[in-house]
Amino acid sequence: MASLMMALILAIMVWMAATIQENPFAEGFLPEEVPVEVINRGEGLVIVGGGDQDVRIKVRVPESVWAGVRASSFHAYVDLEGLDVGLHEVPIQVEQAGSLVRILEISPTLLTVRLDRGAEREVEVRASIYGEPPQGFYQGPTEISPHSVMVRGPESLVDQVVEVTGEVYVRGEKDTFERDVAITPRDEVGNVVAGLEVDPQSVTVSVPIEHRVGFRELSVKTVTEGTPASGYWISSIGANPSTVTVMGDPPTVADIPGYLETYPVDVEGARADISERVAIVFPEGVSPSEEVRTVQALIGISPVLGGQTVQLTPVLQGLGRGLEGAFSPDTVGVILSGPLSDLEALEAGDVRVVVDVSDYGPGTHFVPLAVEKPESLDVQAIIPDHLEVVIRES
Repeated sequence: MASLMMALILAIMVWMAATIQENPFAEGFLPEEVPVEVINRGEGLVIVGGGDQDVRIKVRVPESVWAGVRASSFHAYVDLEGLDVGLHEVPIQVEQAGSLVRILEISPTLLTVRLDRGAEREVEVRASIYGEPPQGFYQGPTEISPHSVMVRGPESLVDQVVEVTGEVYVRGEKDTFERDVAITPRDEVGNVVAGLEVDPQSVTVSVPIEHRVGFRELSVKTVTEGTPASGYWISSIGANPSTVTVMGDPPTVADIPGYLETYPVDVEGARADISERVAIVFPEGVSPSEEVRTVQALIGISPVLGGQTVQLTPVLQGLGRGLEGAFSPDTVGVILSGPLSDLEALEAGDVRVVVDVSDYGPGTHFVPLAVEKPESLDVQAIIPDHLEVVIRES
């Protein structure tokens, strides 16, 4: 009997050796990590700081099926049943894919989980204002809509929140504006409290920007004298900066027609562009708010290919119902270029200067101009390129 048993064992060993030789085993880590699922979390509990984890799995499989082993064939999970608020180390469990696969190792073997009660609280929103408007302007009280938002997440984090803030930048702003601003929960020292849900995630902030009494922003109009050389024309006129803020006696400042002129720039006999520092002419009792008394006059001088300057009365469009508007100056210059035949054929109404105030309400505004013209012509310059528009309720 003993010899028979020994013969059977030897036969099995020979069969296994032959089988392994024909289909050897392969060992190694899967090329992809397997995500860990959290199951059976208690009602009303939330995971603090995420809980996301992936594991590496080392397996042993017949070499013939190694190429078909995928991370998606495995299920890795941690079971939180019975666990309450606190810090826990929970073993990671992995269900293998099929009887031919043997799991040799997983890394890591534990998942550290902090559980907390879920909470929510309504918190007031505050706008953090950065920068200041230019001199001559001031910022009024901001309006925020909605005034408060809901903050949700782990109770320990929700309790840290004292305010929800959004950042608003007003540097350089000269007109009232409204923006959608992303908001962030913060603690009592201003640090961001991460890991919370904020609903809604943004608010609308309205920031009034107003003129200071006795201050006013005006266009700078470059004045020329003389005539370029024969065969040349003034193709563009500008100033840098193109606007200046002035201050003075309020009635005197209010009477200025919306722009200031420079002292004349001599273009007599010019054959090339002119860039010249020139002083601004200020009315008596009026001075610049930022010591800007000169501008760089920029005058383009070009060979005559076809150019023409026309004086036009701007057309005001886009006024809201029940509103009326006035602007200054009454006329603007438009420098056009293009085929001579098209310039000579221009008739009244072919070119219009439009002042679009559809986005403006009652108040005093500095509005850019647009030119409607035949397609064959180009606009080289608009003098001035902004108008002061006063909108009132009719």
